[in-house]
Amino acid sequence: MNRKENTNILVVEDEMITAESIVELLEEEDLQVIGVARDAPTALLLCSQADALPQVVICDIHIKGETGGIELARQLKKMHGCEIVFLTAYADSKTLESAFAIDPVMYVVKPYSDAQLLVAVQMAFHKLFRQESENLPRLELTDREREVATLVAKGLSSKQIANKLGISLETVKTHRRRMLQKNNISSFPHLIYLLNNDKGY
Repeated sequence: MNRKENTNILVVEDEMITAESIVELLEEEDLQVIGVARDAPTALLLCSQADALPQVVICDIHIKGETGGIELARQLKKMHGCEIVFLTAYADSKTLESAFAIDPVMYVVKPYSDAQLLVAVQMAFHKLFRQESENLPRLELTDREREVATLVAKGLSSKQIANKLGISLETVKTHRRRMLQKNNISSFPHLIYLLNNDKGY
């Protein structure tokens, strides 16, 4: 599986209600969650057992156990080359300094909105795609498809897009599927990356 087909995400969060809401949001947007870890050993185990390694790790800084979120993120980045999105309820300068040393894509402070988290995840995938230089193909999109894709890029969920455009959730999902099929792209983060780099737009 090449990088652009892999939308695997690992969630490291010890508050299970928060973890479940993150998983639900990501899966609604057709992103693959390989699992939820409450601590570092579980996260490392999930990675070792996964068919495809996570590309992006959403990691709470303050997790239970001897190894904290920042150290775990450092290990995962070094071992698997994944991009990190940090979550935290605390934003003191010492924590920020330690977190930024790992070069995360984003530092999301709780409480956050769905859009903030979705944009952070998209930015993480864009950073990965950017590492693979290539001649970017032009996207074939109708005006409506481009409108839907642009709203996804802004962090709106499919449900929010349906409400905003006055169409059904199923219609939004059909648009999303059709965009991928006709452009021969297997993941929506890759489509958004190409949309943002589409010089003809």
